[in-house]
Amino acid sequence: MPIKDLVIVKVLDFVKSGGCCVSCAASPEYVTLLRQKLEELEKQLETNYPGKTRVEYIDLNQMPEKKGSEAAQLLVTGRYPAPLLVIDGEPKFAGYIDVRKIVKEVGIILK
Repeated sequence: MPIKDLVIVKVLDFVKSGGCCVSCAASPEYVTLLRQKLEELEKQLETNYPGKTRVEYIDLNQMPEKKGSEAAQLLVTGRYPAPLLVIDGEPKFAGYIDVRKIVKEVGIILK
């Protein structure tokens, strides 16, 4: 198995319009928590694997052209809750950004 030089962690986010879940998901608290978790994730990945990771945040509401991907469809169709973490092209975690688990998963991929 070849050694990976770079692992990309994509954080897909999607808020469906209509229903009570939208007000919960789009709340200022949600946005603040999401930003904090993204910053924490980026810092931890860089600390543990300097220069070997990249975190990409994709808001499917702002980038409708990205909704066609297989992973995005998991959110759009409601099969998984946002945010959906896609690590090295594979959907791995949904509903929450668990930094510890993500860092561990990235470490497995890099070894």
